[in-house]
Amino acid sequence: MRVKTMIAAVAALAWVGPAAAQPLVREAAGATPAAIQAAVDAFRTDLGGVNNGNAAGSQSGGRREINWDGGGAAATPTLDPSPMTRFSNRGAVFTTPGHGFEISGAPSPNFGEINPVYGTHFAAFSSPRLFSALGSSVLDAWFFVPGSTTVAAGVPGFGAVFTGVSAASSTRLEFYAADGALLYEHAVPPAAGNGTLSFVGVSFPYGEIVARVRIVSGNTALGPADAGAIDAVAMDDFVYGEPVAVQGLSITPQTGRLFRTATLDLIVGVSGLTGTTVTGGRVQLDGYDVTAGFVACLIPGSQAAGQTFRCPVPRGAVAVGDHVLNVELNLANGTRLRNAVRWTVIANTEP
Repeated sequence: MRVKTMIAAVAALAWVGPAAAQPLVREAAGATPAAIQAAVDAFRTDLGGVNNGNAAGSQSGGRREINWDGGGAAATPTLDPSPMTRFSNRGAVFTTPGHGFEISGAPSPNFGEINPVYGTHFAAFSSPRLFSALGSSVLDAWFFVPGSTTVAAGVPGFGAVFTGVSAASSTRLEFYAADGALLYEHAVPPAAGNGTLSFVGVSFPYGEIVARVRIVSGNTALGPADAGAIDAVAMDDFVYGEPVAVQGLSITPQTGRLFRTATLDLIVGVSGLTGTTVTGGRVQLDGYDVTAGFVACLIPGSQAAGQTFRCPVPRGAVAVGDHVLNVELNLANGTRLRNAVRWTVIANTEP
């Protein structure tokens, strides 16, 4: 009976060919907000049609947005240290190797108090305020369950509007999994002239989960004017998928390379579930539901801080190529855990 169960489980888990596990990219650049509006709206649709605003906790679907415009045109510049937790109620915390962050404001819009030329060099997508790190052109967006700064979360996609991108390689987004692996990076398209806008939004329809996005906005911290190789860039709207907790849910093997001829011990670990239990869930491989096969081959285990579930997968069961395994668990307290890994399965080159 056990052998038959294993055969059925492997059949349900195996993927007969390499997955086209490519992210979905929306991008545009131009002289006006209208030039990028369609790309922004398409990305919103990719993530989900509902903007969950400041709703506490992870919602069942939808997205979150930050437009920096609180206080309106009369607001003076707003300064925050790093980490910036001002938008933790939307599930985002920001850090920078610089010395903090600024949201632009009156009486010199578009960071005109930093350099007067920025008043015309930059423009807003959603008027009137912009956003930037200070002392660095690099920042990291970290995701948490909305309303928390301690429960790490992940999102299915992230996008941002930039202004002033004039060089093809100066500005980019880097997407990292919860296990720290780089999933994808993409350069932001430039546009010639002053007051231009650019947008890149990347979502992962095969199930990858993004726990951190590194944003490189230009090749200089705000201060100098664009001249020669200098490309000063500011940011406007951020749009990202609903943050759902990854903390407490681990998957082994982690993101990386696997040999097809090796056996695979697939282990899902759950920890830190104080006062609640797992009531259900879903396992997807390359976007296909393989929950039944995973459950059929489970070998329950235990660890000091929680529970492990092991599924032994024979050698050769997963085809050469890229594969995404996404696990989502429902808890008795009404919350969820969600995590994913991406494996690049390669053929064994040894004789």
